[in-house]
Order: sequence, then C-alpha cells, then structure tokens
Amino acid sequence: MAEARARNYIERLPEIIQREEEDVSHLDPEMLEILYPGRASKEFTLSVVFGPPVVPEGAPEEAVEAARRSYERAVALAQKGRDYRVEGRDRFERHRATYGIDEVGALHDLFEIVGDTPSCEILVKGKRVPFARELWLPFFWFFKKDD
Repeated sequence: MAEARARNYIERLPEIIQREEEDVSHLDPEMLEILYPGRASKEFTLSVVFGPPVVPEGAPEEAVEAARRSYERAVALAQKGRDYRVEGRDRFERHRATYGIDEVGALHDLFEIVGDTPSCEILVKGKRVPFARELWLPFFWFFKKDD
C-alpha cells in the first residue's frame, strides 16, 4: 500500500473562496502577469501615459486655451484605446491608453499630441523599460499603414 503524500498547508485549507478569479479584466496587466501568468496577454503592446499640460504662470491666454484644447483632444483619443485608465486627479491626474499592433494609427495620433510633454511616458507591455521611447516606439511605427 502506497503512503499518502503529506499535503502542504495550502492544500489543507478548506475551500472557502475560489482560488482563481473568473473575471480578471479589473487587474493591472503587470499584476495579471504575476498572479495568473497563463492568462496574461502575449500580445506586444505599447501604452502611452500622460498628464495634464503644465502651462507657465503668466502665459498668454491663447497658449493656455491651446494647451487645454490639445489636452482634451488627447484624452478623447486615449479613451478610445483598448485599455484606458485614469488615476489621480487635478494636476496629478494620469491617463493611460494601451495599443496593439493593429492600432498603431491611433497610438501615433495620440503621441503626436502628448509626445513632447514632460509627463508623457511609454510603457512596453505595461512595464517601464529602457529606451521605450527611443527604440520600441519607432519600431511600432513600421506597422503604421499610410492613410
């Protein structure tokens, strides 16, 4: 007769809650990759993260209004992205939109608006990586179709 294998602590716990969530859409992509690596997206994506424009004090009213209109246009474009999130509020507000290879045109349009702002950041598969703006973003442009 074979000996029964000693169970570890987790196996001895009663099944009170499910060990795996059914819907993981609310999880951050990085957390999804840690908790459920088999369910994480294998697709190559880039995310654009940006905040409100910083307008110097005493700037002409036209400059302030132009920055506001550009920001509103950028937020509207970002909201159309595959995975749009907003965190914080007021001057600490950060918008994040994720794009796949099939959405390069939308990524390009958004980056044209916010790319020069100091708050703009590019993430590769939801993570900060070296040279994301200098290497990975131009690599993505190869997939852009001419309009």
